[in-house]
Amino acid sequence: MKEIAIEVDGVVGLAELLESNAPKAAAAFWASLPIATTLTHTQWSGRACGFSLDGGALQKVGLEHPVCSLYPGTLGVHPERGEALLSYGPSEYRSELGPEYLTRVARVTGNREALLAVLSRMHDEGDKRITLRRNSG
Repeated sequence: MKEIAIEVDGVVGLAELLESNAPKAAAAFWASLPIATTLTHTQWSGRACGFSLDGGALQKVGLEHPVCSLYPGTLGVHPERGEALLSYGPSEYRSELGPEYLTRVARVTGNREALLAVLSRMHDEGDKRITLRRNSG
């Protein structure tokens, strides 16, 4: 099992890569690590925060097992749009046009409650820095 360390505002959570759910997207996401960028609260998607992905291998991967609803602690990507969503509560990937689809690539399993709490504060506190890297254990 491959694991990702996700750090936001000094809190580090661990996420399991969902390789069996989306093998191509998971492999491309893994290859894109590390990522350090700005995390913003979503405008239309509910209890979720999003960040832009740098094209690369991910942009060449289409949607795998597309979903629009995300459970708390889910990391989803829309490879063609270069977007990622990290949910801290029930959410749905949406744009100004309505529901959209993305691929689930990871789920937060370690230090989950603390990481989700930081994400939920973003609605009031604003943008934060997010760092995602391969977890070496």
